[in-house]
Amino acid sequence: MVRPDFGKDQYKALTEEQLKLLFMRFDIDGDRRLSKQELKDAFNSLGSRFSARRAWRVLCHADANGDGYISDQELDGLVKYCVKHGYAKK
Repeated sequence: MVRPDFGKDQYKALTEEQLKLLFMRFDIDGDRRLSKQELKDAFNSLGSRFSARRAWRVLCHADANGDGYISDQELDGLVKYCVKHGYAKK
């Protein structure tokens, strides 16, 4: 799988739908859920200097059932977090 790699300013041009697709590309094991490591890798590709902290924060914000993963159903919460913190255009 080819991992996307955006420059620090390119991610700000992403739409919410593009952001969803980008995150799902990091679902390396194909279980339709994003683990903390997969989130960390995705935030790293978006230019986050503190990708591990971002992954933890998004799990606190968007993991509605508390299982430690972001599922398809929780993806909108992940995107809302990203828009709020400047990772996509509104």
